[in-house]
Amino acid sequence: MSTADRIERERQAKRALILEAARELFLERGYEAVTLREIAQRIEHSTTAVYVHFKDKRDLMEQMVAEDFAVFAAALQTAAEVKPARARLGKLGVAYVEFALRLPRHYQLLFLTPQPADARRNPVDRGTPGIDGFDLLVATVEEAMADGVFRPELRDARAIAQAIWAAVHGLVSLFIILGDVPHFEWRSPETLLEVLMGSLMRGLSADGAGLPPLPRKAPAASPPAASPPKANRQTSRGRGTRTAR
Repeated sequence: MSTADRIERERQAKRALILEAARELFLERGYEAVTLREIAQRIEHSTTAVYVHFKDKRDLMEQMVAEDFAVFAAALQTAAEVKPARARLGKLGVAYVEFALRLPRHYQLLFLTPQPADARRNPVDRGTPGIDGFDLLVATVEEAMADGVFRPELRDARAIAQAIWAAVHGLVSLFIILGDVPHFEWRSPETLLEVLMGSLMRGLSADGAGLPPLPRKAPAASPPAASPPKANRQTSRGRGTRTAR
């Protein structure tokens, strides 16, 4: 490995440490309360080291969110080519749950944390990976409509997509926030997803047939090490609601 390659690898490793420390602190105390100095102290680096990678706290947050949304969109793309659209809806649900429970801190930051008041731009504006994930769901619903899957009176594809999103978001949010509640025996995420999506689709579909069997690959719940403050658990203010138009 050349000296330049080694330096770049070390630079990227340090940047990743900064982002992970920032993510943990934002979830523990909220974006507004955290300083770059505290982020640097978490990884035993100087504040100057943080400024090497990010202009300020807003820049750090925006880059983190954009990168996390890119990972989220890539996870959904694993189901993008599934045919027909009815089966794809189920696979998208599985991919969503797998992402959320594999990377719970990422999910909390994206969908369970209020957007910073001083954000220079909305990180989920159209054309970014975050909204692309929702657009994939809308396109799948529209394709299913064309296939005659939904009841004829249900003509608003975005409303159907938002209802599906809200249902699955609620499921994974419970596992992330309450998955370690003592003396409460949760059924597996894949079992609950199958019941949830099957029931939802039976109510929405023209033939009442629900969905094909879902692949049972969702991992066990893995709650984050530190729970977010109560304000961060209010999904009505989270990013998930801000992308819906």
